[in-house]
Amino acid sequence: MSRKPGKARAASSKAGPGFGASSFGSFASAASGINLSYLAEPPDFASVSDATVVVSLKNLQKKDATTKAKALEELLAYAQAHPYEQNGGVEEPVLDAWVQSYPRISIDNSRRVRELSHALQFELMKSARKRMEKNVPKIVGPWLAGTFDRDRPVSRAAAEGLSSFLTTPDKVTQFWKRCQQQILDYACDTMKETAETLSDRRSTNVDDANAKYFRVLAGNLALVLNLLQKLDPVDTERCADSYDQFFENDTVWASAVVDDSNARRLSSQLLSLCIERRPDRVEADLPRISKIFVAEGLKSSQIGSALDYITALVKATAAYPTIWTSDYRSKKSPISRLRLFLESGSQGGPPLYWASLTQLIETIPRGILPGNADDSIDLLKSMRKGVTNRDEPRDNAVEAWSAYLSLARHFLQTIPSSEARLKLCQDTIFPLTRHYLFPSPESSVWSSGNQPRVLIRAYTSTTTLPFGDLVEATKLEWTRLKDELRDHIRNSLPETSKDHEKSQNLVADEGHRWFNLTSMILDAHEKTVTSDRPIPDIPASLSLELLEESLKLLEARNWKPFGAALVVESAIRLAPSLFKSASASEGTLDGLDRTLVEGQDRFLKSSSAPYIFSSITALGQIPERRQDFEHLWKSSVSIVLSHSEIPDAIPALSKLISSTQTAAVALESPDLQNELIRMCLTGAVENLGSGWELFENSFAFGALGEFASKRLVLGLTNRITNGSGEPNEGVLRGLQVIAEQRPEVLSQSEEIYVTLMTGLLRLSEKEQAPTVTMLRASLENPSRATSNAHIIIQQNMNSASDGSLTVETLVQQAIQAQKSFKTSTDDGKIGTDLLALLPDVGIWTEQLEIFFQDTLNPSLAITNNLGGSCFLASGQPIGTTVNVQRDARGCSLPGRVALYISKLTSSGFDFNQIEFSARVGLLVNLGLTAELAADQLTLAREGGIWGSVSSPDVPSEVESVISSFHKSVAGMADCAQGWRDGTGTEESQLVHAILESYTEKSRALSPLGFYSARVMQKILQVLTERHGFPSSGEQWLTDTGSLKSSPSAVFSAAAKLGGLGETASMSKAVSNFCNRLVSDVAVAKLGQEQSLITLNLLNLCMQIYDVGKLPVANNRLVFAVKQITSWLDAPTDVDTAFATEACRCLQRLLPCIEMVPGRHWEKTVDFCLYLWTKHSARLLDAHLSEIYASLQLMTILQSLEPNDDLIDVLETSMERRSAALIGLLRLPREKHTQPLEIVDGILCRQVEKLPIQGQDGLVDLYELVASESRTIQTAAFTLLNRALPAVQEKLSIDILLEKQDARLPDELVSLLLDAPTLDSYPDEALVQFPTPLRSYLLSWHLVFDAFQAASFKVRSDYTENLKTGNYIHSLMDLTFDVLGHSAAHALDLDRAGFTEENIRYYDLKLAESESEERSMQWLFIHLYYRVLKFVPGLFKTWYMDCRSKQTKIAVEVWMTKFYSPIIISEALDDVVKWNESQEAPADDEKELLVKVIRPAKEVIAGYEVDDLTASIAIRIPSEFPLEPVTVTGVQRVAVDEKKWKSWILTTQGVITFSGGNIIDGLTVFRRNVIGALKGQTECAICYSIISNDKKMPDKRCQTCKNLFHRICLYKWFQSSNQNTCPLCRNPIDYLGADSRARRSGI
Repeated sequence: MSRKPGKARAASSKAGPGFGASSFGSFASAASGINLSYLAEPPDFASVSDATVVVSLKNLQKKDATTKAKALEELLAYAQAHPYEQNGGVEEPVLDAWVQSYPRISIDNSRRVRELSHALQFELMKSARKRMEKNVPKIVGPWLAGTFDRDRPVSRAAAEGLSSFLTTPDKVTQFWKRCQQQILDYACDTMKETAETLSDRRSTNVDDANAKYFRVLAGNLALVLNLLQKLDPVDTERCADSYDQFFENDTVWASAVVDDSNARRLSSQLLSLCIERRPDRVEADLPRISKIFVAEGLKSSQIGSALDYITALVKATAAYPTIWTSDYRSKKSPISRLRLFLESGSQGGPPLYWASLTQLIETIPRGILPGNADDSIDLLKSMRKGVTNRDEPRDNAVEAWSAYLSLARHFLQTIPSSEARLKLCQDTIFPLTRHYLFPSPESSVWSSGNQPRVLIRAYTSTTTLPFGDLVEATKLEWTRLKDELRDHIRNSLPETSKDHEKSQNLVADEGHRWFNLTSMILDAHEKTVTSDRPIPDIPASLSLELLEESLKLLEARNWKPFGAALVVESAIRLAPSLFKSASASEGTLDGLDRTLVEGQDRFLKSSSAPYIFSSITALGQIPERRQDFEHLWKSSVSIVLSHSEIPDAIPALSKLISSTQTAAVALESPDLQNELIRMCLTGAVENLGSGWELFENSFAFGALGEFASKRLVLGLTNRITNGSGEPNEGVLRGLQVIAEQRPEVLSQSEEIYVTLMTGLLRLSEKEQAPTVTMLRASLENPSRATSNAHIIIQQNMNSASDGSLTVETLVQQAIQAQKSFKTSTDDGKIGTDLLALLPDVGIWTEQLEIFFQDTLNPSLAITNNLGGSCFLASGQPIGTTVNVQRDARGCSLPGRVALYISKLTSSGFDFNQIEFSARVGLLVNLGLTAELAADQLTLAREGGIWGSVSSPDVPSEVESVISSFHKSVAGMADCAQGWRDGTGTEESQLVHAILESYTEKSRALSPLGFYSARVMQKILQVLTERHGFPSSGEQWLTDTGSLKSSPSAVFSAAAKLGGLGETASMSKAVSNFCNRLVSDVAVAKLGQEQSLITLNLLNLCMQIYDVGKLPVANNRLVFAVKQITSWLDAPTDVDTAFATEACRCLQRLLPCIEMVPGRHWEKTVDFCLYLWTKHSARLLDAHLSEIYASLQLMTILQSLEPNDDLIDVLETSMERRSAALIGLLRLPREKHTQPLEIVDGILCRQVEKLPIQGQDGLVDLYELVASESRTIQTAAFTLLNRALPAVQEKLSIDILLEKQDARLPDELVSLLLDAPTLDSYPDEALVQFPTPLRSYLLSWHLVFDAFQAASFKVRSDYTENLKTGNYIHSLMDLTFDVLGHSAAHALDLDRAGFTEENIRYYDLKLAESESEERSMQWLFIHLYYRVLKFVPGLFKTWYMDCRSKQTKIAVEVWMTKFYSPIIISEALDDVVKWNESQEAPADDEKELLVKVIRPAKEVIAGYEVDDLTASIAIRIPSEFPLEPVTVTGVQRVAVDEKKWKSWILTTQGVITFSGGNIIDGLTVFRRNVIGALKGQTECAICYSIISNDKKMPDKRCQTCKNLFHRICLYKWFQSSNQNTCPLCRNPIDYLGADSRARRSGI
């Protein structure tokens, strides 16, 4: 067939509509030809004015992609730098050059180059606008082709440029229409290109050349394809000649078989579109199309284009069937080509490919496809090969097999012979079903067809055609399959075989597949039973037969082949349709019932039992068999309950209840309910793995009734923990199951809720286990918590035991309950509900009274605000021993309640809602408990409110209780202006009621009265601070009668005096009370209770006034002092209480009469000394108050303006005071308490003022440095640190005079023994700077204090002393372990904020204000500095002995960075000071000239001899003192080389062995020079001591005894021509042969 000739349409191309509506109305009507060949003539750049642009444009012609990309980036920047607003944009020559370069650069192999080319095109359009628009027709082809580039960045860049001005679909269409001719011209021209013309094969490999060619080819096809898609036929007809020209190119249709999938795909799409839009063109090319798409396309690879190809082929076949017949030109037949195509499969195509293939087969002319069985089977075999190809996507399996079966069905309909049809079924369809039921490696080719749709389609392919022989063949096939499965069941291996389980599982799997397929067929049958051609239910009767035979086999083999049981289960569960008919299944079910009853013993113990029970359960899901199910189920349960003792009963029962249909029947059996409770409880408690399925099924399927569920939950709740208190994991798991399945069971009963919640909260305190958290969350639903939380709180707050919940847990419950109350309770009832969440005040009070029975510790007089009032409170032990209720942490019930109240307060609990009296009671008890707890913490006492204060949490808890009470008081005080009479605000009433309560309790002289007064004093103090002294305070003090010294009023009076404080100093009532008390003291008797009361109140009253400003007449004061001091005449009669109060009273009275002489001064001092010395063999705790009061009294006496009597007493008692104070320091301290620390503080301040006693007086102080009290350590260290310089100065003189060796004090050295190590302390203890470690380091500080003040001789002896004991090694090991060097993480001093000043000096007082860790680091840092300064030799020894290379490197780097500059600077400073302080030299000596060069770390020392200077250089290395200094000669004078080197080595040796002391080296050098010059005279010839050869006169005349230089004599002999002395003229002995060197004076 010849092609249809094209018609001339010259006018058509010019008749297109104008493009005036577009921005491109200036397009030219034609485009110049575009040549993409690499041989094309390059553009002309002569007109381009910018040389840089010319270079960039020329670089576009280069072959290297990087060069072209760089050039495009430069041009892009150039275009952006020349916007349209700037002189109209880019110049015209650049645009012309670009238009010629763009087409070829846009098809470059580099993706980056192509992307940049399109981006540059867009920028030029923006820059030049109209001037560039006229060039668009010339480049529209490559620009639009770029939008179809396979690389998305490239296509995006091209599309973005076009979309910037083609903003609507209409504009896009108009653009394509306007440029249609130019696009076609470009496509026609470039279709002529080949890989050889596009690329230079000399420099381009085959792959790159083909890639460029296929890119151009695909672009052309895409352009024409889009023209046909976007434009109407009328529009395309105007350029028909161009279209004909394009399609006449053989490459258009040949592209369908090229090696590029994109080109193939576009060619196929183009054919599909041409069949619809240009059928005349297709008709003209049918032979070519047949050749390409049938003859060649079917055998070529279509990977990536298969769907488009087969779609085009389907359309072409449907429109032009002759492409398979008359137009087909090939040696091979079409069917052979088709067979090859089918074997290739979908070639990666989507599932739609197979549907298209089915359409293709249906449209192929009948004469092409085979008409006999053998050829049909061969074609199906080819197709099956394609379907099962390993490269075929799995998602295509269903569609592929459907297409396969469609072809088979087509052959079944077209093959006339019955025998041939049966053969086709046997070979091509039945194997699908057989392989599904009985898979084997031999039939694995059919494995991908094991899909439900495929199997059903295979079944219907042979049963729904109008051929009876096919239906019969299918029945026979299924019968054979049933018989084979039956044989497999019968022949399964016995239990004794090792492969028994494998054999049974194989049978079970086959049965499962049988009934699964049967079920699908029966469902399909039911859906089509009313249709014209229903799907037959062939497998139904066969399946029932198989089921009956399986049951018979089970009975015959004692239920052992569990595979058969699984077949039964599969039948009932998968194919329930089999049992809908009573007649069909009645015999089977009756046989099952009979068999179970008769063989129940063997049945329950068999492996088939669970599967039979599961089958019975599944039977319940068939409504038609409900009655049979209930009968069988009850019978099975009865069998299981009768054998409940065997292990198999649990899984059997679990299977029977694992269905929702069993719940109603199970609830009707009480025996079953009891047995389920027993089994579930046992399984959970013992955490039996076999019982969990039963447990979960019991709740999941509702087998347990409500009453039984509650019984089970209660049993589990009571066993939530085991005997050791640990959580029972099994019980928790069981409760979790219940919470997930039936959560309402856990909270319906109050007993269950409280017991369970308490147990869960207790477990949460130990560990936040996920199960416990989940259970708590399910129970803490607000609707449930409101009614039961208070019960838990009351149970755990009104009693305490080891099992009590923690306070934190109870607080959480209370806060949650409060939130619930506020949302669900009426405002009128919320106060009652909140009160239920608070503890019983009565029980709290009863428990507090237990702690008020003991006698108070006298040392409380030091710390409490009421001073000695504690001496008045006497304990009254109860008759019987009362056990204090405590929780597991040792906290008593009052402590728990107080902590609970304080945490509630901080958590925002609304106490304002509860009733008034309850609030008063809570606050009163909270204040008392806070004071008791504070005293326990103060005294570090065991057995108080908290069992022990050694626990790290106790101090913070005590502080929280105290802070909570103080905050409550402060909050009330702010609004309590009417607190005195309780009028006004609610806060005023509350404060007034609290004070009244405390006042009533304080009437008794008991611990309760004392503590009540203390709390009242603090409340009054806060009120006074807020509101000042009450306006009617005078009347209040007078009317209440509180200012009395009676026993019933003393505590109340003390509280008011202490609370009002200085604000009461102007009160007349208080002034009168003070005068009355002074008068009473003047007549008081020692030992009387009333006297002690008077003293106590007077002390409190005097504190109101300034020292020395009492509003009392002096004579009264003198009488009072004399009365008190009269008691001191017999100090042994004064007990601790009177001693303490007397000293306190004198502290205030004596300053008022400081100028009054008398014996009272001496008595006072003597009494103080008595109190300090009488405790030498006693414990301090009971007498701390009197010692503290006497120390304070002594401090006041020392501060008074002295009179003669006081001066004499203080001077004469100095030695006794020193001894007494040192004796107090040395007293043993068993327990460190706050009162003891206070006493030690004032004691140490007294000791630090003591005069220095000399070496003997310091001996007793050394041991105090090792005290466990930091305060005593500090005092002893301070005194020793102050005393050692003077002691060492005297010692140095004594050692020098007595010529003995010095030794460090043995007492001090003993402190260096047993050095602590890093392993001795955990990290958390180390950062607290342990006291023993502090003592050890302070001892080293004292050692170096001794070094600092000692002479060189003493230092050397001390160094030898330390070396002998190897003490430095322990210090260095500890230092570098603590500071991190041993772990290669040395402390960075700059980052830690340690300065050079911190390294040089350690201030103990300043260090105590720092954190403990920083104080410790500071001391380590300073001691290391002292080691380097005083004993560098010992440090070097340690460094050399250190085995850890890591440590040595870290130490060296650290020392060089932080210490060496300081040591070097100090060494140079010492040289400067020494040089400045040199004594004037003797007459025959000269001064040593010393010059220090700090930047070079160098000392130049010289000694002038004549006009020359003998000088040396001492250089200090950066690693000094680890590395030794070096001494070098600068100028040798007066001695020979050997002697000079000896001096240098001697100087360096002295410096090295003296610990780097440069001054010692300078001294030795000076001594050597002076010694060498001593006795030397000038040469009588040259009148100089030093000759030209730097030697001294060494030739003596034997007659006149004058000395001459040898060189000078030679010169004299030469000039005088005689060997005579220049002075006496007598001959001189022969000197030896002369030499040129000597003559020349060298």
